[in-house]
Amino acid sequence: MHFSTRSRYGLRFLLRLAERFPETLTLREVASEEGISVGYLEQIVGILRPLKLFRSIRGSGGGYTLIQNPATIPLDTILLKLEGTRTLVPCLDTPCERSAQCAARLFWEDFDAYLNRYLRATNLKSLLARSTRKAPMWDYTQAVHDHFLNPHHAGPIADANAIGEVGSLACGDALRLYLKISKDGIIEDAGFETFGCASAIASSSVLTDMVIGMHVDAASAITNKDIVEKLGGLPREKMHCSVMGQEALEAALRNWRGEKAVPHAQEIGKLVCKCFGITDAQIVRAIRENGLTSVEAVTDYTKAGGACGECRDTIAEILASELNVAQKKKSAPKLTNVQRMRAVMKLLDSDISPTLPHGASVELIEVDGNSVSLSFTGTVPQTLRADIEALLRKKVEPTLCVLEV
Repeated sequence: MHFSTRSRYGLRFLLRLAERFPETLTLREVASEEGISVGYLEQIVGILRPLKLFRSIRGSGGGYTLIQNPATIPLDTILLKLEGTRTLVPCLDTPCERSAQCAARLFWEDFDAYLNRYLRATNLKSLLARSTRKAPMWDYTQAVHDHFLNPHHAGPIADANAIGEVGSLACGDALRLYLKISKDGIIEDAGFETFGCASAIASSSVLTDMVIGMHVDAASAITNKDIVEKLGGLPREKMHCSVMGQEALEAALRNWRGEKAVPHAQEIGKLVCKCFGITDAQIVRAIRENGLTSVEAVTDYTKAGGACGECRDTIAEILASELNVAQKKKSAPKLTNVQRMRAVMKLLDSDISPTLPHGASVELIEVDGNSVSLSFTGTVPQTLRADIEALLRKKVEPTLCVLEV
C-alpha cells in the first residue's frame, strides 16, 4: 500500500496550519519547517483549495490560515482529495469478472472499511494531540504578553481629529489609529482598532501609550525601533508589526495636517511584491532605517518575498544597491567643521531660502560637529522643516542633526 507524496506533504501542510490555528503561515515558512519545496507546496495548495479548509490572506502579516476548526477536519476528506480515491484496490470501485467468487475480495472490503472508519474518526486536532512534536511558539517578552492580553486604549475615540489607517482586512494585518490633538499640537488621547496577531495588537497598544502627552513634532520622530524597544523586543518574524504602527502614526499626523493620505500599498515607487503589495520605496526605507543586510531580514520587516518568493531576486538587487551606497558614504572623507558650515550656508542660500513661504526666513546660527542649529522666522510648516533637514543630510552629510533655536 502506498500513498503519494501529495498526501504526505499535503497532510504535513495542514497539520502546520492546525498547530498555529488561528494564526497565519506563509508557504515559505511551512516549506522551510517541513523541508518541502515552495513550488511543490503551491501545487498541493491548489489541489486542496476547493475543500475550503483554509484561506489565503494577502498583505503585511498575510499567508494561509485555517477557516475551520482542526477538530472538524477528518483525514478521509483530505486524502480523498489528494489521491483521487480512498479505496485500497481498483476492483472495489469497479468490480471485475471474478468478484463473485474472489475470496481475497472479502479481505480487501473489510480492510478498506476499517481504514475508512479510522480516517473518518481521526481529525487534525486528534492527530496533533498524539504527536510528541511541540508547536513552535514565538518568544514574546512579558511586555508583549501584557499589551496583548490587556491592550491599552483599545477602540475608537469619538472626538478624534486625526485618523491613520494602514493595511486592510483583505490583506491580513490592519491598523486604524485615532488621535485627539489640541490646538497647541499636543496629543491628548489615542485609541486603536487592529486586526492581526499578538505582536500587531501589542505594537498598537504600546504606541498609544507612547504618543499620549507628546507634541506632534516629537511624535513624528517615533520609529518602529522605538516601538520595539518599548516592548522589550519582538520576534524577528514579527518586526513588520512595529513598522505598521509607525506607518499608522505617520498617516494620522498627515491627516491632522490636512495632507493627502498615502495608502500603505500604493506608496510612491514601483510594486515589487505582488503578494503583499510592497513597493521598492517601502523596502528601501526599511533597509535604511533598520540597517538590514539580508533578504530574509527585509522579509521579516516588510513581508515582501514571504509568499511565492518570485520577488526575492528583485529584493536582493535593491538590497545590494543600498548596501553599496551605504559603503560609499561610510568610506567618504568626513568634512571639517569649516567645510560643513560653508556647505550648509551655500545650500541655505541656493536651494532652501527660495522655497520658503513669503515673509519666512532661515538663518544658520551654529555648526558644532554634526549638529546644525537653525533659526526660523515667520511661518514655516513642520513638514517643510523636515524636508530641509532631509535635504541637508542628502547634500551635505547623512549624519547631520538639525536643531531649531
